[in-house]
Amino acid sequence: MRNAKIFRAFAPGLPIVFLAVIAYCAGVGKGAQAIQLVTQQRAIAAPPDVAAPPSDARTTASGVVMKVLKHGRGAERPRDNDCVKVHFSVWQRDGALLVSSRLRGTAEVQCMRTVFPGVTEALKTMVIGEELRIWVPGRLTFTSADEDDMPPKVDITMDIELLAIIKAPSTPPDLKAPPKTAVKTDSGLAFRTLEKGAGTRRPSSTSQVKLHLSGWTTGGALFESTVRGGKPAVYIVTHLIPGLHEGVLGMVVGEMRRFWIPAALAYGEKRGRRGVPTGNLVYDVKLLAIE
Repeated sequence: MRNAKIFRAFAPGLPIVFLAVIAYCAGVGKGAQAIQLVTQQRAIAAPPDVAAPPSDARTTASGVVMKVLKHGRGAERPRDNDCVKVHFSVWQRDGALLVSSRLRGTAEVQCMRTVFPGVTEALKTMVIGEELRIWVPGRLTFTSADEDDMPPKVDITMDIELLAIIKAPSTPPDLKAPPKTAVKTDSGLAFRTLEKGAGTRRPSSTSQVKLHLSGWTTGGALFESTVRGGKPAVYIVTHLIPGLHEGVLGMVVGEMRRFWIPAALAYGEKRGRRGVPTGNLVYDVKLLAIE
């Protein structure tokens, strides 16, 4: 039996709450039966149009339907690598409440690349302070990473309010390949210095270091960032992936480098744990301290 689930993933310095509503299917012809996630003593009443959107709602090419409940301010909208702070309530089309951040009284931070596609599409249209009601078809209520779990396709209705956009660092323009000016090592690692540091002390493999880092796939997906979270991370150098291990050993405090790391020095080419990138990777790393 599949309940509605909340998956929590952690990027360095920033807890990311990944909401994925997966309802239980009771059998052919009986429709989707969601197990009530919210067990608190009170619930949020379903809107009167929970079952079907009104005629004044806007339908996108993908089939997501949206209606503005409250207008926001400004012109900035979330992008693929950003995270967002939101309040939301999710219902089945029969009015059963699946989950709501408002019951807990705490808004949640979710990253655009981990939110299911129908909600991502809606968020990209929103500005801060805006609230939408969206009707999402079941085929857009799970991410490609969930496909191994074969989640049932359940239509949902969702109220979502965008409270803040947590901006990602700028995507480097040279993700596909290092420039000719990059330094290349015998292992296949390439790097160039973005900011010079001070002093001559460099970490050893057993050193504990404080770093700001951001990592991208060559396709531009940001999969890790302490910069976005606003808090540096502390590592033992030997615990870093081989490409970063090698690269950080050559840095001094205050220095920032961009590393082009071949798959063999990262997480490999084969898909492994959920959320772990494959293939060649690019990292921007700043060494803040050797502790």
